[in-house]
Amino acid sequence: MIRIGIRTCQLVFLLLSAAFTSSGVAQESKDFSGDWTLRIGKRIFVAGAVTATPESTAHFTGSLVRLQHFSSSDGGSFSNIKGPVIHYPIVRGAVRENCLFFTTQNPADKTDEDDFQLCIAGPGSGTLKFLPGAEPWPVTREKGPSIVDTDWDSARTYFLDDSDVSGSEMQRIFERDQKDRQPGMEKIDWTVVNKADAARREATAQLLANGKLHTGEDFERAAFVFQHGDRPDDYLLAHTLAIVAVSRGRRSALWIASATMDRYLNSIHQPQIYGTQFSIQPHKPTTQEPYNRVLVSDALRRFLGVPSQAAQEEQRKQYDSERSQP
Repeated sequence: MIRIGIRTCQLVFLLLSAAFTSSGVAQESKDFSGDWTLRIGKRIFVAGAVTATPESTAHFTGSLVRLQHFSSSDGGSFSNIKGPVIHYPIVRGAVRENCLFFTTQNPADKTDEDDFQLCIAGPGSGTLKFLPGAEPWPVTREKGPSIVDTDWDSARTYFLDDSDVSGSEMQRIFERDQKDRQPGMEKIDWTVVNKADAARREATAQLLANGKLHTGEDFERAAFVFQHGDRPDDYLLAHTLAIVAVSRGRRSALWIASATMDRYLNSIHQPQIYGTQFSIQPHKPTTQEPYNRVLVSDALRRFLGVPSQAAQEEQRKQYDSERSQP
């Protein structure tokens, strides 16, 4: 049985190859003919085919083809994806309310059945819904049978809007953000840069609202942009974006996730906990205070890509040494 939730799901999608030979077949039945796929990025997550039996317009056969295991907490993200690929036969099917309702059966256990709803959304597109209550998945009608991909990383979480291509606009915004900081903290005209930072945050927020961020790299870059904000909410959003980046396989975003949390804590007048933030003021020693050095161990910092406290102290001294030079 497929279970949507924190439990392991057993799903893989459907092949429906229509063989409607009876002249009395209703138009609704013909609409569900063909091969359908559910893709995550460029990979096929589910693929299959359905056939309406010649003797009955209310009965469908075919099979649901899928990898045996995966987990999902929301129906839109998938992890622990593992094979083998299994063909689950469609044992019952009928058209109701302009959608095809069908039941698949576990070939290893005929008492284990799952119910689905396939609806046509437009030419060549539809939705597949695991019943009851799950969010519908977008599916595409293909020109021929498709093969379910098996090269999934079981340690990674995948999303329906996954893409292997990072956005060029987000890259451009990030590169400008970094270039404005290359002269060094004490040589930057902050009046100019702060104004540019605000414009970059607005542009990034628009990309986020329009669903233009897809890859872990996209979200990591967006986190850096919002880290350079001026309000607690900017830093908290940056932290959230960094978490999304990590969830999409961008392990390097662990550092910005830590730094944005420290910056958020400082902005609400609480001690930082990782030690990523250094305060540099004219004619004063560089400091990390306020800093709760007890809560997070160096072992945890290592997992997050954050230097140990000893290394941080060396870094603090280096900042002071560089400032003292003419």
